[in-house]
Amino acid sequence: MAAEYKVKLALHPHDPGVPPSGYRCIRWVLGTVEGVKRFVAIHENPYHGLNFCQGTMSEMLQEPAKEIFDVIRYFGSRGKIFNVYFRNIRGKRDNFVETFPDEGDVDFVKTVKVYREVGYDGLLMPDHAPRFKDSPNGPNESYAFDFGYIRALLQAEAHII
Repeated sequence: MAAEYKVKLALHPHDPGVPPSGYRCIRWVLGTVEGVKRFVAIHENPYHGLNFCQGTMSEMLQEPAKEIFDVIRYFGSRGKIFNVYFRNIRGKRDNFVETFPDEGDVDFVKTVKVYREVGYDGLLMPDHAPRFKDSPNGPNESYAFDFGYIRALLQAEAHII
């Protein structure tokens, strides 16, 4: 039906990723990168893909600062990234904290280059913006910072390549 009407259906993986051994005797297929790979392979179709949450995918890795680029390449080269929640973390699988884009372990300049490398031309959206200390307007200032950071990053990256 989605293909008939050309509607892209994007899955968001489990957030946070569930350990491969499961949680309380329940194993989650979409809590690991391998599980998400299996999901997109179930029904090969250009309308079946991902809301690629870079933060969640990073949370599934032991070394996100090194491994996330190949994960982006895997899904991006197959046309399975329909949009991106652009979030950073500090840490690794089962031991991480969400951060502002410029404070995490993942190099966002490099991720933008990899998204371009695989032909991704969609949205990079903030996700789970941490709050500034004593922020009077809740997360609004944090999202404003994230949007500004992403916009500046895209403008700078366009001049770097």
